[in-house]
Amino acid sequence: PRAGGGKRVQRSHAAGPSGRGDSGVEAVMLGVSHNVFRKAQSHPFIRYWWRRALRFDERTGMLTAGIPLTITMVATITVSTIMIDRQFELRDLRQRSLSAREASLEEEHRAMREFLKGTEDEYEMKRIPDQFRSGR
Repeated sequence: PRAGGGKRVQRSHAAGPSGRGDSGVEAVMLGVSHNVFRKAQSHPFIRYWWRRALRFDERTGMLTAGIPLTITMVATITVSTIMIDRQFELRDLRQRSLSAREASLEEEHRAMREFLKGTEDEYEMKRIPDQFRSGR
């Protein structure tokens, strides 16, 4: 026999500081302990998994810290990937633009040389005399 008269008091797993069960309000009617707000609480299966999740979070911190950090990490990686991709795309467009400009200039130079060769039989690239230069 126990010191308290032999009766065992069964307490809920999620008992608060008062040890009165989930809601904190427990009534005793005709010697039967009855939780007043039992119907207002959800299904026992959901309560069980909720307590398990809270216990898991207390031990690991995965829900309170891990999930927000994971969301932040994924958002950062996504944004930085988009930014870097855009930078590479702009760099590629600039390079193509420069290449097209250089090709058109080269084409113009070639056409000019052909034109000048046709105008004068003895045309060659000679140095312009200093008296005809505008910079000196």
